[in-house]
Amino acid sequence: MAEHKYEYFLSLVEKDNQPLFLYENDFGFLAHISKTGKKTVITSIDEPLTKQDNIIPALKKLIEYCLETKKLDKIILETREETNKKLKLALKDSKYRVLKSRYYLTWPVFILKNFDENLSGTKNKKLRNFRNNFFRDNQNIEITNFKESDKEGLKTLVLEWKKKRTAHDILEYYKYIEFIESNFKGFDMVKIIKINNKPVSVFGGWKIPNSKNYYSCIGIYDYDIDNLAEVSNILDLIEIKKLGMEKADFGGSEQALLNFKMKFHPDEFYRTDIYAVEKN
Repeated sequence: MAEHKYEYFLSLVEKDNQPLFLYENDFGFLAHISKTGKKTVITSIDEPLTKQDNIIPALKKLIEYCLETKKLDKIILETREETNKKLKLALKDSKYRVLKSRYYLTWPVFILKNFDENLSGTKNKKLRNFRNNFFRDNQNIEITNFKESDKEGLKTLVLEWKKKRTAHDILEYYKYIEFIESNFKGFDMVKIIKINNKPVSVFGGWKIPNSKNYYSCIGIYDYDIDNLAEVSNILDLIEIKKLGMEKADFGGSEQALLNFKMKFHPDEFYRTDIYAVEKN
């Protein structure tokens, strides 16, 4: 699963939000714990680390432990849509209830053998235009690996990006600062686009364990530069393909962000639901 990553887990630390790992013999559960007023809430990071046929039994044990044993107020889960449906059935006649999903995310996935890095053909005409216009309109462009000397420039880029975001993920900008502070520890690839030696975009991610898949975790860019958003994503796909990956997961997206990612012609999709479980 894309976000089952220790370093990502640690990036979620902030004043009122601490990482938490719960485990038993046959599963582990990455989460973070926070307080809202007097209420204590556990929020999951993806599904439990366990075999596929053990996900529902593991979730039932977690819910029992959090709500009954530890007397917490609620547990907020992010799971695949199918898991949400199965959990509702499993808890139907229990003392717990699955509340209506707060929202859902759609995750576009690219099959990299289908991605043409030359952007040839009618299908890729708009992408070619984005690329050609960007390199025509800007001079002194560099595409570099991350260096520690880039840190301050990247933090400035993230803070400027945050000011112009309207989506709910504006609240998660702190994790990008954590990535930078840690020198992107745990990442398998980080690339920076610079114009006149100034960082204007950063993208990167990691190989998903036990698979030939890759998770593109970060994509930040200067909104004021035309075509940069599109070029950053094109270059990201090119670099991921160079790593020998079979698939690239471009992350959970609400509708506006998904509409943008559709420009690059993803091949597959899956959905995660975000919802709470509490006692009846």
